[in-house]
Amino acid sequence: MVKRLCAALLAALLLIPGITLGDMEWKEDTPAQVILRNYIELANAYLPDQGETEINTLFEMYNSFAVLGITAEPDAEIPEGVEITVSMLYDSLNSLELRVNSIDRFPGIAAALINALYGEGMSAEDALRVPAERTKKAKNEPENSFEEEVEELNGTVPRFYYAYYPNQYRDGVSWMQMTIIFPLAGTWDGTGMITGDTSTKAPDTESGVSEDYEGYYSRDDYEHFETFLTPTPEPDSAAAEYDFR
Repeated sequence: MVKRLCAALLAALLLIPGITLGDMEWKEDTPAQVILRNYIELANAYLPDQGETEINTLFEMYNSFAVLGITAEPDAEIPEGVEITVSMLYDSLNSLELRVNSIDRFPGIAAALINALYGEGMSAEDALRVPAERTKKAKNEPENSFEEEVEELNGTVPRFYYAYYPNQYRDGVSWMQMTIIFPLAGTWDGTGMITGDTSTKAPDTESGVSEDYEGYYSRDDYEHFETFLTPTPEPDSAAAEYDFR
């Protein structure tokens, strides 16, 4: 009886459109899913510049989230140390979490995901700068974790937060992490990737912060009035700024 029930469930799963065993086919049922596919294609174009291979496996794909990775062979069944989890709204990307268990690989992968948001407005070297700084911090103090507090409310520019978890699962493996909070639909024109209706926007959370620090989230609750030709994040800041205008 149990075997017959399992067989019936398996047959039902095979009949659901868009689902295959072992991997999920790419879906474009919502605007956000289309945006995500375009974004990943852009990131893949920048990964070789950072000495990395392309994002080549889609583990799961639903309307509200997707899980992707870089694996030795395309369409692998389990992650292999590079995990990308994306949260989606109906018409825009909400957030992305990159986790890499090789500290040396982390900066390049993170930089490609950043570059995909800014396109030609940012060089590969500039995209690499902050991920490399965070990686250097982890290497200098390999036993000490750090985790920047994430402000989850979407604003008008992308925001980036970093974390390092040494021996996180007591298996001798340490993880570097980057979280991206994407801007609201229609508020970001970095590459034309993010589109949407701009008639209604959430309040701009950058209120009280000077234009030179747009998108920068310090946790010390004070304003910065200095003006720099090229924004340079503080090494221990809670978030990095990428507003290269």
